[in-house]
This record gives sequence, C-alpha cells and structure tokens, in this order.
Amino acid sequence: MTATAYELPHYECMDLANGQTVGRLCIIDHSYPLAFPVNYRVSCDDDHVSIIIRVSPRAAIGTYEGPASFEIDRIDPDRTSAWSVILRGRLRNSRGDDRLPDTFPMITEGRYQWKILEAAAVSGRRFSGRPDTGCFSVDWQPSVN
Repeated sequence: MTATAYELPHYECMDLANGQTVGRLCIIDHSYPLAFPVNYRVSCDDDHVSIIIRVSPRAAIGTYEGPASFEIDRIDPDRTSAWSVILRGRLRNSRGDDRLPDTFPMITEGRYQWKILEAAAVSGRRFSGRPDTGCFSVDWQPSVN
C-alpha cells in the first residue's frame, strides 16, 4: 500500500480512542519494552486524559509503575486506510478512586488491580492511500532474455 500520513487533532484522537475497547499497554520490564493487549476505558476531564485498565496484581502490568505508553489502532487493508493513536505518560496504581469506569476485561478472574495511565502526551495519525500494483514498484521492468 502506498499511503499518506495525516496528523490527527486531539479531539479526533479522543473520539477514536473512545470508540474502541482493546488497546496495547507498553511497559518496560527488565530493560525491555513489552506490549500487552488489554481492555480499557478512557477517562477525560478538562485537559486531563487517563486510560483505565483492570489487571491481576501479580501480572507484569500489575506490579509495574512508571513510564508507559498506550496504542489503539485500526488497519483496513481492503480500503487501504489505517489510523493509530498513542498516549504516553505514567502508569500508576489506583489510589481508592471509586469513580473509575469498569473495563470489562475478557478474563475477569483475579483482575482486581486498577491501573491508571495518566497521559502527558496524545498523538495520532491517519493513513490513506491506494493499493500497490504488485510486489515491485511501478518502475520495475522484467529482464528480457
């Protein structure tokens, strides 16, 4: 696919993030980045954006607090379009906030640790394009023997 990238405004990033329920939380574990698919909810008030997740306290995410990022995306190869939203910030344990929305994780057993990614930055891109004509660029010509 030959695509063009377009930067998304903040409001569109939030609309796209609110329209999904599964994203990837990225943390650092033993000096390596790890990405975990998780169910989530977005919490917004004024200029403050947070990602809420529910995990097992014994899992890698459950024991982690610190810098993290969160990605939500959608790719449609048939329409040659895609979008991606990334939130970066700090992941922390919930400190008794009873107003957190439920994330309805696919696996609920043992998922009683609430985590909050407090976003310091939100960015997004939309990609649109046209399908390629094959494995080679349009300038490629077969050799004639």
